[in-house]
Amino acid sequence: MEPILRFLNFLKVNHDRESCPFRYGHSLCLFIFGVVIFFSGCGKDIAPLGGPDAPKRNTPELVVFFFPPLEQKDPPEAPSAQSTPTGVQEVVELDHSLSGKLLVEQSERFRSILQVDAKSYRSSNIYRVKSDGESAAATEYTTVGRFEFPTSLDLLFFETFSPSLTALWQRSYFGQYEIDSSDSTDDKLRNLDYEFRSIILGGEGRLTSGWKIDLSVEYDELFDFRSHDKLYHAVVSSFSFGRDYSVLGGGILGFDIAAEYALTKIYQQYEVPGVFDDAGDNLRTALNLSLTQPLDSGGRFYLTPSASIMRTAYTKPTSTGRIDYLMHVELAAVYRIMPWLYLRSFTNYQDKTANEKAKTLLVDYAEYNNWDAGLGLGVSLSF
Repeated sequence: MEPILRFLNFLKVNHDRESCPFRYGHSLCLFIFGVVIFFSGCGKDIAPLGGPDAPKRNTPELVVFFFPPLEQKDPPEAPSAQSTPTGVQEVVELDHSLSGKLLVEQSERFRSILQVDAKSYRSSNIYRVKSDGESAAATEYTTVGRFEFPTSLDLLFFETFSPSLTALWQRSYFGQYEIDSSDSTDDKLRNLDYEFRSIILGGEGRLTSGWKIDLSVEYDELFDFRSHDKLYHAVVSSFSFGRDYSVLGGGILGFDIAAEYALTKIYQQYEVPGVFDDAGDNLRTALNLSLTQPLDSGGRFYLTPSASIMRTAYTKPTSTGRIDYLMHVELAAVYRIMPWLYLRSFTNYQDKTANEKAKTLLVDYAEYNNWDAGLGLGVSLSF
């Protein structure tokens, strides 16, 4: 799934300062929100959010973002962000003095994060074809649960190492309504609808130099949720090396180089040619750049532009020699309505090119360009 799920690198949500009753209120809101989303998707074919290639973990559309805590006044003894390992300052009780003992205690705790997101967007080239693409609306529902294990200090060559287990569920519907009068609502767009599931075991290691290394292994499944048929599954191992920089008085500029190898098995061919066209063993490398820039002093309004370039080389006999290149650029704005509720607007552009082997195999689906633009509403809780 959008490159490596970027929430693996930036989980800073903090509700530990809140009282227990308030946290239970959040849980109740999330439960109601999840039930509404689930039954709205199953009871009637609601239009989806996300391009046809969104379910693949290494595609940009699948980015899930957990937000930093809202700005709060800290007591004088609170440490600066540079003085402690990343993430520690968010979970320490700041009304107590921060001793080394407290920092160790915080590194030994478990934490869980739950996010539910619904978004609607318009895609200018819904079938991802080279020319004469149709525009259509989409609706996408995503639920992500993450369990963080205690952080290990001074493990091997890492200053800190934070393992985690993440589960993701996503369902998308296409062409059920119009955003623009030119959008298609043809019944054939139902063939794009999908359900995607993923479970990821990973870890983030921080070096004393400030660089970070992410390692993960994941299992992915793609389903036709109407017939309950499995379309394909994949086992993906990944590695990334990068660093975060403080910029523009509170912004975070992230840079990383990533590589992943996918072992896949196709159970049933997808009905639409060219969609999910990377469902074959492949090696993917990527260069990713992202910025998280607060636009107000309270930390409620964020600008989150990002860009990535990905190269995919295929290794199965029928596709050996095929190489794809995908450029993805996005501009998004996020508003924190409440500490746990956010509104996100976004627009992104994708440009895919390919070598001659890919053009021979995929013909009109080997290359494309596409614009997406939409709006999403999400709930993000930390326990």
